[in-house]
Amino acid sequence: MTDRYRTERADLARAQGFFNLVGGLWPIVHQRSFEKVFGPKTDTWLELTVAGLLAAVGWSQLRAASSPEGVRHARRIGIATAATLLAIDLIYVTRGRIRPTYLADAIAEAWWIKAWLRPAGPPAAKGPSRVIKAAPVVMGRGAPVKSGGKVGALTTGCATAAALVAYAVNRRAQRRQAPAERPQVGAERYQPVSSG
Repeated sequence: MTDRYRTERADLARAQGFFNLVGGLWPIVHQRSFEKVFGPKTDTWLELTVAGLLAAVGWSQLRAASSPEGVRHARRIGIATAATLLAIDLIYVTRGRIRPTYLADAIAEAWWIKAWLRPAGPPAAKGPSRVIKAAPVVMGRGAPVKSGGKVGALTTGCATAAALVAYAVNRRAQRRQAPAERPQVGAERYQPVSSG
């Protein structure tokens, strides 16, 4: 592992750690502004629990960035956290349970995954690119894939798969609901449910 690789990964761990720490502290410090952007929440305890966990993840990433083993830990927790938040954002925006502003967070989470999966170090030399034979499953035969595009293709594939799963889950849930129970189109979908 080169010094440049360690430095890039440590910087990435710090950046995502700061992002997660700030994102987690926001609803704790100023819940009103958070809910103005992302919509009112019916369960304050759950909102604050998730915020606290996200802040703890961010703090762990910031602290872990100082050693090589810590950076590996920050990478694992960073990818897992980003994948979880990305899936939740895509599933529940399509269901109309959370505001479309969560799609901005989905884009950020996909970017974090891509950044962690991107090989660190200098870019590959220009010239004829290596060709890797993909699994013969694709169109019944091997398909050439440029090696430089693996991370982008993987990230795009994961985001597309998550969006398709979210769409399928949403459609299935809508089919199970009676017409009167289906969410109404418009701002009223984001209003908190009264507990009384």
